[in-house]
Amino acid sequence: MASFANRSIISGAPLMLSTALQSWQRLFQVLGIEILVETGTFASNPSSFLSSSSSVLQEKPYFLLISSVMTSSGSSSYTIFHPENLKISDIFRILVFGRSLKALGIAECGTEEVKPESYLDNLITLLTLILQRIFMWLSGPVSLFGVIIEFIMNLFSLNGGIFGLPFRYVTGSLVIPKLDSADYQSIIAFVDNRRSLQNNYLSGLSLIKMPVRAIEFINPLDLCMMASKVAYENQAYVKNTVTNYWKMHFVGFYNFWNESLKSNDTQAFMFCDKPENAEMIVVAFRGTEAFNLRDWSTDIDLSCLYVHKLGKVHVGFMKALGLQSDAKDCHSGWPKEYTGDKMLAYYTIREKLRQLLEKNPNARILVTGHSLGAALAIVFPAILVFHQENSILDRLLGVYTFGQPRVGDKEFGNVMNNQLNGSSRKYYRVVYGYDLVPRVPFNGLLFFQFAHFGGCINYKGWYKAQVLTTTPDKNYFNLLYLRSKYFNAWLDLFRGLFAGTRHGKEFREGTTSIGFRLLGLLIPGVASHSPRDYVNGTRLGTIEVMEEEDKII
Repeated sequence: MASFANRSIISGAPLMLSTALQSWQRLFQVLGIEILVETGTFASNPSSFLSSSSSVLQEKPYFLLISSVMTSSGSSSYTIFHPENLKISDIFRILVFGRSLKALGIAECGTEEVKPESYLDNLITLLTLILQRIFMWLSGPVSLFGVIIEFIMNLFSLNGGIFGLPFRYVTGSLVIPKLDSADYQSIIAFVDNRRSLQNNYLSGLSLIKMPVRAIEFINPLDLCMMASKVAYENQAYVKNTVTNYWKMHFVGFYNFWNESLKSNDTQAFMFCDKPENAEMIVVAFRGTEAFNLRDWSTDIDLSCLYVHKLGKVHVGFMKALGLQSDAKDCHSGWPKEYTGDKMLAYYTIREKLRQLLEKNPNARILVTGHSLGAALAIVFPAILVFHQENSILDRLLGVYTFGQPRVGDKEFGNVMNNQLNGSSRKYYRVVYGYDLVPRVPFNGLLFFQFAHFGGCINYKGWYKAQVLTTTPDKNYFNLLYLRSKYFNAWLDLFRGLFAGTRHGKEFREGTTSIGFRLLGLLIPGVASHSPRDYVNGTRLGTIEVMEEEDKII
């Protein structure tokens, strides 16, 4: 947060300026500039307000000292946006005539009019809806483009590269890639094709170690990140990795129904350390696919639903887990038992966990994911809390998320922090550098108070981890961090070029990985979302947990 020496006080005509003041307040919060907001007596007694503020100004400089004459409105039980209803003419009506989103059929809420109190809130909401609408228009072409690109990359990979392919073609030994085969890779696997686990007890960033099969030790941080990365691949690839590389028991790979998208768009897989008397059960959710714009739309969706005794939760992520279609309250949206004929992520995984825990009484559960998968990994136990599934929650060893977006408000964070980090820490959130995804949806807006909770492991520089309550540049757009973002992007590119020489063959980066780092020079924070950096962090990272940080992690 930055503070400025200008100690100007905005005064006069508070009722006329209240909306403008709210806009400035939200703007500075989004940009990461520290401001002081005093609510109370300014409208009725300005002189008293100025007098009481003088001591504050002497203690610390602020850019603005604002007295808000507006009280916060009561929260709705739900706020649902419908970007599919947005038309070009609606954009003009909203910006010029101030028409409400609800009147245009673009938004609906439980108890109040969806009417942001500042122009900035309105603008960000509108821009988000426009972006979602664009994603809907482009989802088909981008998906097709992704299929073509990945097919070509696999074609070259399976046939010896740019020099081997012509020879294979001439000799009639050309291998045609099959999308559902065990050797077919997504672009994520081309960025990082490592599949083996790190099982060296003494190396890598580790918070705890788990004994597995009596003679080996597994680093859960490494295992969870590898599972999160592998979750991007097809079923045959995942099964081959679990059984042949990790020597563990593959339970199942699932394509779950998403009622909002009307397709089987939520993927996850499960495995145990061994088929009998298992000590560990892992649930890994697939993250945001590079060429799936519907996933991107889910990530930026601003819709939220109040879940009883939990707080407001991101609707897009809950729909990906199985929230019932058009649900307007948590009880109809999340019935205790589902009686429909669709395979929904939450209910299917919950039932499978019940069966596995009954069969393996000593087993503990790990839940993990990267990006969108990370959001699902933390919302899943939240719904278990809502349904009071204590038999499963008591067996939860940990929730490990990597590059996780915000999923709920502060109330949600407080409840889940008490649930997961009460007597012992079970929730670990990992962020690499200026990764863009953990900084969305925005924090600090009037209607969308999404917030992280429980602290995080933040990699600063080349896998040097810090324990922080929150990441710097919390909303990504703070200009004070711009130079640092580009500087780190250049450093990551340079270090990536020589990673194999410095750290060994395992860390050598290929053309696709280096190309992805080059993208970070254009949009800082995008390359930092790469699963490769998160895997490297678990294996090369160092961390010092200070005494005062014990309560954070």
